[in-house]
Amino acid sequence: MNLNFETERLLLRPFEKRDASHFYLMNNDEEVMRYTGDVPFESIAAAEDFIEDYTNNPTGQIQKYHMGRLAVIDKTSKEFVGFCGIKTHEASQITDIGYRLLRSQWGKGYATEACHKMLKFAFDHHQKDQIIAHVHEQNIGSQRVAEKLGFQLDHRFLWDGLLPGRYYKLTRDAYYN
Repeated sequence: MNLNFETERLLLRPFEKRDASHFYLMNNDEEVMRYTGDVPFESIAAAEDFIEDYTNNPTGQIQKYHMGRLAVIDKTSKEFVGFCGIKTHEASQITDIGYRLLRSQWGKGYATEACHKMLKFAFDHHQKDQIIAHVHEQNIGSQRVAEKLGFQLDHRFLWDGLLPGRYYKLTRDAYYN
C-alpha cells in the first residue's frame, strides 16, 4: 500500500530513520508536548527505535491497518515539519486524526492542509463512516483546526481520567456536503 501523499506545500510519507533527530527535538519541546500526555524520547536512538517499530511492526498501524501517523515534509525545503495521520484504536475500532508539528512550523496552516489530505484518504480509501479528534480542553489552536476541518464537538471528557478533553466528530456525510 502506498502511504505517500502530496498537498500543495507538503509531502506526507511513512517515517524514515533520518526523521529521528527532528522527531526527538519536536517531542522534547515542552510547548509542543504540553497538551499531548505523551512523554519525550530519552534520546535520538529512542526516536529511531520508535520509528523502526512504528513502520515495521506487523501489528501496528502501518502494517495492520495501512494507515497511521506519517511524517510531514515541506516540499520546498525538504525539511521535517512534524507528523499527521489517521489511526485506528484497537479496542474500540474508532479512527482518529492527529498531528504534531515543530513549534517553528505553527501558524502556517500546515496542520489543516495535512489533515485535509488524511481525511480524504480516510473517507475515500478506507470508507470510514466517521473520524474523531481528541483535543485538550485548553488547546485552542487544535480546536480551531478541528473546526476548520468541519469537525463538530460531540462531548467533553477526561482523557485517561485526568486531562480535560473535547471529543470532536466528522461524519462521512458532513465531509462530502
